Amino acid sequence: MANNIPEAEFEPEEIPSASEFCLKIPLYQKFHFNTNEWDALELLEFYKGTVDCYCHGCERHSVLTCREKHSQQRLIYNNVIFTITFVCTRDDSHITTFVFRAHDGEVEKIGQFPSLGDLAAPDLQKYRPVLTNESYKELVRGVGLASHDVGIGAFIYLRRIFENLIEAAHLKAKAEASWDEIAYEKARMDEKIQFLKHLLPPFLVENRVLYKILSSGVHELSEQECLKAFPVVKLGIELILDDELERHKRERKIEEAKKALNLTAQGIKQPKA
Repeated sequence: MANNIPEAEFEPEEIPSASEFCLKIPLYQKFHFNTNEWDALELLEFYKGTVDCYCHGCERHSVLTCREKHSQQRLIYNNVIFTITFVCTRDDSHITTFVFRAHDGEVEKIGQFPSLGDLAAPDLQKYRPVLTNESYKELVRGVGLASHDVGIGAFIYLRRIFENLIEAAHLKAKAEASWDEIAYEKARMDEKIQFLKHLLPPFLVENRVLYKILSSGVHELSEQECLKAFPVVKLGIELILDDELERHKRERKIEEAKKALNLTAQGIKQPKA
C-alpha cells in the first residue's frame, strides 16, 4: 500500500552534527556522503567537542568531553568502522561510546553504550506531572524501542500518547454546557482537535498533521521509514508536552498564590467601621 507521506521526507539527508548523531539518531539510520569529499566524515570521526547528556556512571546529567584521536589521512571511506568515545568531566572512568560504519557512500551508527533509550529516559522524567503513569511508561517504551531499531512499535506508543492527550481534553469538554458529543464522536481526528482546540496545547492544534504521520507509521510505513521519521515525531510529542508542562506549572503557581493571598488577608486586621 502506498503511504500518504511524501517520499522526500524519508530520503537520506546530509550527515548530522556529531552531537545530534550520537544523542538523537537511532541505530542503523543511514546518511549519504560524497565519496570524493571526506570533510563531513572527518568532522564526525575526529570530533573534539563536548556533549551535555546523561552520564550512566554519575546517574545524572553531566558534560562529557570527547577523547581525542590523532587524525589520519584516508584515501577512501569504504567499510570503515570507527568509534567516538566520551568521558565524563566529573569522573574520567565514566565512558560513553558510539560506533559508526562508513560504507559505499553511506554512514550509520551501528552501536552505542549506553543505549539511546537509557540516555533519553532521565530527560523524559520531567513530563511525569502531565502524563498518567501508563502514558509515561509508554513514552519511555517508545523511545527505548526506537533505540533498538523497532520503528513501528515506537510509533504505536507515541500515537497512544497523542490519543490520550486528546481524550483527556475530551473528558474536560464533556462538562461544558454547549458541548456536542454526537458531533464529536462522528468527527475525524483532525476535526476532533478543532473541537477541542481551546483545551489543547497550541503546538498540537497547529501541527495536527503529526497524528497523520503517526497513523501512517503504524499502518503503512516500513520499519526503516519509521526510524527515519522518529526523531522529528518524538520532538513534536515533546513540544506538545512542554506546552502542557508550562500550563501545569502556571496552574500550580496560581493555586499557590491564591492560598498565600488568602492567608495574608486573614492576618490583616479589618478596619473599624
